[in-house]
Amino acid sequence: MAIQSHFHNNLGLSEFTFMTNFQNPLTLIAFYFENIFQFNVVVFVLTSIAIFALHGFTILLITEKYEYFLHNNSIGLRSRVSFIPYTLTMLVIMSTHLIDLLYLAYMLDGMNVFSDHLTSFYFAGEMYTTLGYGSYQLAPEWRGLPFIIGFTGLFSASISGAGLFTMLQDLGSVRSKANSYQK
Repeated sequence: MAIQSHFHNNLGLSEFTFMTNFQNPLTLIAFYFENIFQFNVVVFVLTSIAIFALHGFTILLITEKYEYFLHNNSIGLRSRVSFIPYTLTMLVIMSTHLIDLLYLAYMLDGMNVFSDHLTSFYFAGEMYTTLGYGSYQLAPEWRGLPFIIGFTGLFSASISGAGLFTMLQDLGSVRSKANSYQK
C-alpha cells in the first residue's frame, strides 16, 4: 500500500485526470475534415494520390529497365559501365522529384494559395521535403496542405530510395559475379 501511494504521489497521477475526458474519435475526425480538409484541399489530396501513383510507376519502370540492362548484356560490359547507367538513373529519379515539385507549385498557383509564383514553388519544396520551417501563414481553408504535400514527398522519396536500393543490390551482384569469373 505504501508503494502504491508513493508511486501515485511521485508521478502526480491526480494531475492526469483530464486524460479520461476523451471525445468520440469519429466526432473529432468529422471536425478535422470539415475545418481542415475542405473542398480546396480535397483537390490537393487527389493530386497527391495521382503524383504518388505516377511517381511510383515511373520508379518501378526505371528500376525494371536498369535490371534489364544489367541482365541482358555481357558480364564484362556490365561490370565496367554499370555505374554510368546507375548515375543517369539517379539523375532521372531526381528529375521526377523536381517535376513533382513543379506540378505542386502549379497547383498552388492555380488555386491562388499564394500571390507569388516563387513563393508557391518554395512552399511546395519546403513541404515536399518535409523541412517545413513554418514561415507561412496559410488561410484556414489551406491549413491541411502541409500534411498532404509532406506525405506526398515522404512516400515519393521512400519509393525512390527503394528503387535505388534495389538497383544498387543488382549492381553489387553483377560486380561480384564479374569478380568471380575473373578469378
